[in-house]
Amino acid sequence: MLYPLSWSLPVGVQAAVTSVTTPGNLAAHVQAEPSTVIRNRRQLIRQLDLPVAPRWLNQIHSNQVVHFNDARPTVTADAIYADHGPAVCAVLTADCLPILLCSTDGEQIAAIHAGWRGLAQGIIQQTLQRFHGPRERILAYLGPAISVAAFEVGDDVRDAFLSFQVVDSITFRPHKLGKWHADICQIAARLLAHEGCHQVTFSHLCTFQDLRWYSYRRQAECGRFASLIWKNN
Repeated sequence: MLYPLSWSLPVGVQAAVTSVTTPGNLAAHVQAEPSTVIRNRRQLIRQLDLPVAPRWLNQIHSNQVVHFNDARPTVTADAIYADHGPAVCAVLTADCLPILLCSTDGEQIAAIHAGWRGLAQGIIQQTLQRFHGPRERILAYLGPAISVAAFEVGDDVRDAFLSFQVVDSITFRPHKLGKWHADICQIAARLLAHEGCHQVTFSHLCTFQDLRWYSYRRQAECGRFASLIWKNN
């Protein structure tokens, strides 16, 4: 089944996270059978009764953001936003952190594919710049991602965040010589807070431990699930 989000949203805005079984892999770049991916994407539209089809992106762990109207599978971006009309913002992940954003008036929405590289390059900051109005009126949802206990990184990853003032014993826990356990959700929450966005809802779900979701670290040859936010008006 589709995972129900415990996240309060304005009238006219909805969000969802797919799973391994419902509707299955939604990525066309993971050596999947194209017809199966197409079928799964069509099933997703029917199951959620989406107002329009999602605009999928060419995600490469960048800090590039694209408007829904300009998004195409060939467009390289790791975040998508919309500020009018019916729109579905979606990103694909398998351990990276999916972040959904919504203004409290329901007029603006966005979805972010936030791996550590994208976070270190400012993907959150770049996406928030697309929002109009005070940052404290932006709601954020941190979806299923690899948990701190399963996310071992090297000094290079920790060093990449030193300038953001988010490195401490909570975000990077000492593991062994030159290795750390990184909390990607806490890193993202700190970055959001630095930008004035404090209304953050955590899913507290680990893709590595929970078989309902794909995990690249658990199995490199895997599909991708989607995190979506959409507006009907």
